[in-house]
Amino acid sequence: EARAGPTRRATIDAAPPKVSEPEAGAVVAARPDRGVVLHDRFRISREPPLFQDDVSVIYKARDVQESEEVAVKIYRGTGPLSMQRFRRSVDALLTFRGRFTSRGGRVESSANLDLLLEELRSSISLSDYGSAHSFLSQMNFRSCFAEIITYSHDKDWNPAPDPETGLQFIAMELGEISLKQRMSECANSQTTMSLQELRAIHWALVTIACGLQTEGYLDLDIKPSTLFRCKGANGRALWKLFDLDGLVKTDSQVRCQEVVYATEYAPPELADAILKAQREGGRVALTRSMTVWSAGMIALETVALMPAYDLKFSWYQQWKEKEGKNATSFLASVAGQQSRSLGTDRMIPQELHEAMGSISEDMRGLLEHMLVKDVGHRLGIAQCLLHRYFAGERKAILDARWRINEEPDDPTLPGEAKDGESAPREVEDVIGPDIRAYIKAQIARNQAEREAEQAVANGQPYMPPVADAEPPQALVPALESEGKAKASGCVAM
Repeated sequence: EARAGPTRRATIDAAPPKVSEPEAGAVVAARPDRGVVLHDRFRISREPPLFQDDVSVIYKARDVQESEEVAVKIYRGTGPLSMQRFRRSVDALLTFRGRFTSRGGRVESSANLDLLLEELRSSISLSDYGSAHSFLSQMNFRSCFAEIITYSHDKDWNPAPDPETGLQFIAMELGEISLKQRMSECANSQTTMSLQELRAIHWALVTIACGLQTEGYLDLDIKPSTLFRCKGANGRALWKLFDLDGLVKTDSQVRCQEVVYATEYAPPELADAILKAQREGGRVALTRSMTVWSAGMIALETVALMPAYDLKFSWYQQWKEKEGKNATSFLASVAGQQSRSLGTDRMIPQELHEAMGSISEDMRGLLEHMLVKDVGHRLGIAQCLLHRYFAGERKAILDARWRINEEPDDPTLPGEAKDGESAPREVEDVIGPDIRAYIKAQIARNQAEREAEQAVANGQPYMPPVADAEPPQALVPALESEGKAKASGCVAM
């Protein structure tokens, strides 16, 4: 379990304390002495930073207390903006840690998750919705974000500058490699990622965006440099988001100069809204659909190993050096409001479209529906999560949760007492009856397949068990949806 203080919800929307920014020479957070020890525990490495931007820097560090390598994110200042982003990042990381157990079981639901499920209900069939509801309501979104270890705080565990150094910092698990570095490796060695690796990255992008929306957040500042590959408990690679400084409340109204977004992944409707706010005044409405476009742009970049606009236009880099540095000019090109448009009506070039089809029709179909300029025809983030392209990821999650095809290392079931114990074991995960029925059906199916293989190997005819005349009611959604494929690609687990 992470070793931060008690799980808490910080008041992140309150006005940050009025603390003046330190002068340039005093901003030690930007360039801390290498080898310095924070909190009498974290020794900053002398290696180059893992990530840095105008707000914060992430360093590799040594946890001398636990004798392990970690990542420490240090904010460059202690002014109102830095304080607000620091508090919001801590709040989000603690929220996901408190919402799920260390084993990934959901402890409590949230109003925003219920809202997301209601929106999903209007876009898929009732039979698909039953099993989709069970999967989404139990999905472990904690695993999508860096695991927080501790953070600088006051005596009440409220996020605050460290009393000894005056720095605001967050200590997290250490990532192995960033997505930006991984793509550079492939480009330098002139190799591509496997379909399995691509799917894992795309799954991470979608689950990160979906997880944030279940807590009422969206982040338009996700970039390849902020995603890191980590090793899960079972040794499986997990891609996680390490920088949450760009979080804003879903459907919030933000002044155009305060919108935090990654320029090259900005959706056309965001570009149009910012330009309109600059001309006419007012605020920019940030909506859930914007994160789908941003995730799709990064996913497309991992396939082509270059930014989407570089792929489409040979003149893009030269134009960007001359005119693209001007944010207004760039946004106008994204929105299609000037002669040199960036062609957001069709983001995937024909050659790449054909190449992606030869790799995976499902992958191509998903990215096509994520990168639709017309928001009304763009997939929602929950629909992306349920796309048939990710059927293997969803099955792996269910198999891991219920340990299908594995020999249990502890025969004692949750809720039962072990030998010599008087109290029953705590039950961490509470799953609905429909998902239990689905799991039972999967176990029965796997058992039948093994029996069939054994019968064939022994040269004996195999007689499958006679199915019930009428399946249990809880199994109806799973059975009805099996084998179906909707036009959008959304299917049940």
